[in-house]
Amino acid sequence: MMKQPIDKAMKMLQKTPLKATTQRISLLKIIFKDGDAHYTAEDILSKVQEKSLNISLATIYNTLNSFKDFGLLRAIKTSSDKIFFDTNITDHHHFYCKDTDKLIDINSSKIVISKLPSLPPGKKISSVDVVVNIYSK
Repeated sequence: MMKQPIDKAMKMLQKTPLKATTQRISLLKIIFKDGDAHYTAEDILSKVQEKSLNISLATIYNTLNSFKDFGLLRAIKTSSDKIFFDTNITDHHHFYCKDTDKLIDINSSKIVISKLPSLPPGKKISSVDVVVNIYSK
């Protein structure tokens, strides 16, 4: 039987117009294996290579972006211009550790935003994402 995060992600995939191809399912199992996690496309490529799967970096990028577009993943851009894909799609924020190149979740209740700028006419806020950059002393 599949682990719960993988099973949940499979159900989410089935609700999208994306076909459940062998490559997408293989990537989904790699990405959601550990539950809440943050990966770059290169991280996923390393895991694909460890499993001796024949999936190109371009296919990984396309799949990650498709998963993001259909709400299976969130994309988090850090100050290093890296894009991390987050399996935790709930509202939350992140620490980005420059030393370790890792993201750490911050519960959204731990960040208080007291004022946002006025929005352009006809626009609504879809989300506010905070990335706090940190490093070791």
